[in-house]
Amino acid sequence: MNFDLLRGRPLRIMWSQRDPALRKSGVGNVFIKNLDKNIDNKSLYDTFSAFGNILSCKIMTDESGQSKGFGFVHFETQEAADNAINKVNGMLLADKKVYVGRFMSRNQRADAGGPRKFTNIFIKNFGDQSDDEK
Repeated sequence: MNFDLLRGRPLRIMWSQRDPALRKSGVGNVFIKNLDKNIDNKSLYDTFSAFGNILSCKIMTDESGQSKGFGFVHFETQEAADNAINKVNGMLLADKKVYVGRFMSRNQRADAGGPRKFTNIFIKNFGDQSDDEK
């Protein structure tokens, strides 16, 4: 029944994880981007199941159910996740080169990038007499 359609939406069946620490720790969680729009949850699962036991697998979609081109696979162990990253990162899936890396929370991404530096300044309402040189 996993991945079968119910009312036009795919079913996701997985074991319940009562311990939120396991779900939220990010251990074993992999982020995949640049996915072809035709890759669905089942094909993503089939591709990554060769590397270890998958706890969860999901492609992000918009309101209409169309793929946004990225997804997540949560492996049971970090070793399986690292193996998948090493083997699949840069590989062609449906004629598109995909990026596979460790999942990073929004806070981790902000910390890794350091403080943002902006260099653009937009000024308006100078009048018709002004140009780029004035």
